[in-house]
Amino acid sequence: MLSRCSELNLKLYEIDGARAGAITEAVLATMGGAAAEMSDDFDGLMDSLYLGDAASVAAKKWMAKPSFGNVVVYGDYDVDGIASTVLGMEIFRAKASGVRYYIPKRDTQGYGLHASALEQIAKSGCNTLVVVDCGSNDAKLLRAMEARGIDVFVFDHHSVNVPDVPEQVVNPFRSGDKTALKLCATAVLWCWAWKENIAPRQRLKYALDLAALATLADCMSLHPLNKLIVRRGIELMRSDARRGLAILLERLGLPKQTLSEEQLSMSVIPCLNAPGRVYYADAAVGALLGMGDVPSFVDKLLRANVYRKTISDRIIQSFSEDCEQKAPCSKGVSDPKDAPFDAHSPDELVIFDKRWPVGVLSGVASRICGRLRTPIALAAMSGDKIRGTLRVPEGANAVGILSEIQDVLYAWGGHRYAAGFSVLSERWPEVQERLKELLSKVTVEEEQVKAIAAPPCDITLDEWKAVVERLGPFGNDNPRPFFYVPKGEDDQVVKFGRDGQHCAVIIGGAESGIRLLAFGSASELDDISWVKGWVYHPRVDFWQGRERVQFLLDYVGV
Repeated sequence: MLSRCSELNLKLYEIDGARAGAITEAVLATMGGAAAEMSDDFDGLMDSLYLGDAASVAAKKWMAKPSFGNVVVYGDYDVDGIASTVLGMEIFRAKASGVRYYIPKRDTQGYGLHASALEQIAKSGCNTLVVVDCGSNDAKLLRAMEARGIDVFVFDHHSVNVPDVPEQVVNPFRSGDKTALKLCATAVLWCWAWKENIAPRQRLKYALDLAALATLADCMSLHPLNKLIVRRGIELMRSDARRGLAILLERLGLPKQTLSEEQLSMSVIPCLNAPGRVYYADAAVGALLGMGDVPSFVDKLLRANVYRKTISDRIIQSFSEDCEQKAPCSKGVSDPKDAPFDAHSPDELVIFDKRWPVGVLSGVASRICGRLRTPIALAAMSGDKIRGTLRVPEGANAVGILSEIQDVLYAWGGHRYAAGFSVLSERWPEVQERLKELLSKVTVEEEQVKAIAAPPCDITLDEWKAVVERLGPFGNDNPRPFFYVPKGEDDQVVKFGRDGQHCAVIIGGAESGIRLLAFGSASELDDISWVKGWVYHPRVDFWQGRERVQFLLDYVGV
């Protein structure tokens, strides 16, 4: 679904197209100059990284034993949790008689450590418990496992909300530096293993794909170290992708040669996320581990993603229709079809529906939040409790909001822009009302869209590759550069795809051959008489054995 930008929130940068390197310099201007430059000093960045005091404590514990016996890695069902689970198994396998994993089921158990699950793990003969992407706020459960003679390691990146944390919990939020605070859980574990010489560095380099996937999936800040982790991870996937990823890329029709962070975020990561959202995360773990029937695991990823998309689309359609019925002409919009998401009263900021599957709510909330640029909380039944997800736009703090109502929550946690919570059913009315009040007070400034005034014909393959190599990968805190071209008299829209839901804006008429692709937006561009211009971005594509530049439409100027 396309966003709109007005003259008030569109900032254009002019370009001297005749000068070599002009596009790169213009992109630098939109991104903040030298701050956007790509650093290649990986060793220097790693040497200066400080994960916190617990890193050396955990390393000493690792060095103290020749074997950790039967190891169980306890993870989470999103990509960061899955990737850190796989990485934990690969690292600890070197000092184990056997390695297994456990990931709770999203809809019946929910995020984090569960006493019942830990009891089963302890009784199964576990000697060492490795907790990834959770556990920082479960001091009592961790100490109970240690009291049973089980070695415990924890690698996490969530906010720490309790004072009594075991000393070996490696979490930058305890005493790490600013760079460490922006690492995902997989990167925390990877960086710990690298800095403390836990595993051979040459072997760890072949696990950077896991850290890259998790960094993108958790929308972590692409500061210099994270940019290098993602870049090197993508280079690894292009040249030597692990078996499950290689099969997945082939099934998705993504050529490895031109694989990008955008394709990972839009196509690969949703597939890896899907099983944990609608079934079990086992298929994603199996695909990334590359053991067993890997093609079957990939098939399950693809089927789960289709199912997830179907359910998510139904919920969003229901939300859209509900908003139209309640306030069809809000914010000066005369025709409700022009603004299906524009109405959001406090009652529409916190929504509960017992029919919704819990697993898809975070993705749905992210789409609504991104479209409306408004905070949104969605909740559904999960066993005997209600579980919810909170998404907020830039400028707000999801964890900060939940901290204000922690006295009525059963459990909660997350990040600045995304958080989850669970609540006893009888407390939900109070939680709902307090959340409505808090979210209604969130103020969000209108997003400014920065774009370079340049038609697509000015952007060659070589020029765009130079931009990407110097400034990419793009993502959170290192935004993808946009370009702007005014609508011409000959511009036209053509639909494509099996059901005609996609379209392409042909710039300058059919003879030009220059297209701006708009996936899933055909209905919005049936009539373009109101359009003043197009905001788009380039990407490198691979077609019929050759690289080319492809252009994707992002905003419609009004």
